[in-house]
Amino acid sequence: MRPTSAAGLPLLVVIVLALELLTDGALLEYRRSLLGAEPWRLLSAHLVHLSLIHALLNGVALLLLGRLFETRLRAGEGWLVLGTAPILISLVFWIAMPELVWYRGLSGVLHALYFAGCIVWLAEARGRSRWLPLAALVAGALKVLLEQPWDTSFPFQEWLGAPVVPQAHLIGALIGGAAGLGFRFRRRRDQVDSKAEPRDCAYK
Repeated sequence: MRPTSAAGLPLLVVIVLALELLTDGALLEYRRSLLGAEPWRLLSAHLVHLSLIHALLNGVALLLLGRLFETRLRAGEGWLVLGTAPILISLVFWIAMPELVWYRGLSGVLHALYFAGCIVWLAEARGRSRWLPLAALVAGALKVLLEQPWDTSFPFQEWLGAPVVPQAHLIGALIGGAAGLGFRFRRRRDQVDSKAEPRDCAYK
């Protein structure tokens, strides 16, 4: 059986929960002043969270997205998003958001996976079945746009007891959208290449 994009996600969730329970998140979070000496924080920041509830919610969301897109994203595609989106999001923080001193959480990466999956889903849907991925894509875009502060502020969330960074959701959505378009382009190119391959001819 060919592995799907959901393969291995439960293990990733276990890692996220273990980090929350067994480590000090401050040692792994995005910390702008320490990136030069500790560049692994570009990745590890997205595996640590503000609380166990925060980690659980993101873990459940990851499993749900894996289930939703397991037959739409190839295994390599899903893990490419999960592996590169954290670093790219952190780099955008560093380049474009000097006011962001620290960050923890997987939500930006979840948005990248969601939008990549939705675009591939929409591109491969046919006829009336296109309305569902289109609705999912539009709803996701509206959610991301409406939650943006459109300034350099970070809204405080009482249930987390800390400010949140909805800008990470927007960055993740843009990264995921670009990834989804790239996956679609590659699949279309593969289809063209497979049709162009010469076939053996049998002569009678």
